Amino acid sequence: MENLNDKGKLVFGSLFVGALIGATIGVLFAPHKGKKTRSNIAKSLKNSANKFKQEVSEDGQYLKDKAMKVENFLEDKMNKANTSFKDKANELLRSGSDHEMSKK
Repeated sequence: MENLNDKGKLVFGSLFVGALIGATIGVLFAPHKGKKTRSNIAKSLKNSANKFKQEVSEDGQYLKDKAMKVENFLEDKMNKANTSFKDKANELLRSGSDHEMSKK
């Protein structure tokens, strides 16, 4: 999970730095008027935010899928252990009653 958290920080940092550099270069070399340039910058930031949201959503789905797999795995193990415990208890009960019958 720590690896996923680092990945999220890296993605966010990269997007932020990329947007900042892009906006700076856009302003310096803009062939358009200020209003058009601001519009382009806003669109660029919006696209970056949407990409970031998508990646966060995908990471969330990945974690949800992993959690479901772990839950199913643990549930299966608990069911097997429960069945094994019941079988052993029944075996002990049967061997105990056989032992009691042989005493009489």
